[in-house]
Amino acid sequence: MRRQDFEVIEVSGSPYRLPIVLRQTNSKLSRVPGLVLLVILAALIVGPQVGFAAYAIASPEVRSALIAQPVVAIELALALVFWIALIVWPLRNILFALLSDREVDIRDGEVKVIDRTAFSKTFWRMPLATYEGVAVHVRSSLSGVRQEAVLVHPNKNRSIVLMAAEHIGAREVEELCNLLSLPSAPAERHFGAGAQVSGRENAVAA
Repeated sequence: MRRQDFEVIEVSGSPYRLPIVLRQTNSKLSRVPGLVLLVILAALIVGPQVGFAAYAIASPEVRSALIAQPVVAIELALALVFWIALIVWPLRNILFALLSDREVDIRDGEVKVIDRTAFSKTFWRMPLATYEGVAVHVRSSLSGVRQEAVLVHPNKNRSIVLMAAEHIGAREVEELCNLLSLPSAPAERHFGAGAQVSGRENAVAA
């Protein structure tokens, strides 16, 4: 499963006491304008083209004309596919983000994660000892800039955001490191180009 970034990090209980139980989701309100815009564009641009394609298939005269001029038919088909892809792909990404969430449970020397999407539910676990440490990463988005305390794994798809705030100080990082018995790790160990990207190891479909 590909790495999914979440905007909302909900901590059940104290983040500085085991077990650490997290629920990670995305903000629905921030994506509504984009969703509405794409639906309007689909209605204005793709809708008429789909209607014309249906009419062309149903009409013997238009169908005969297109068969007689295959180059025109191919150009129209490519234009239809282009506009559909231009609308459907970002729409798919928005819906995927809205319908995805993650549950994290860290206890007894193990990290357990349940990833849910609209079409699947995946469970995976990793020994806490395989993680390299806790790093602070600065993330920028349309909603602003925030810092994230990340539990860093050599495979960045297995890294976990433990908390997010406007500012995460050295004291908070030290408390997390002491709690998890892990060192502080530089952010580039997780977000650098050398990180592994395979996301299938130790994953079990639930």
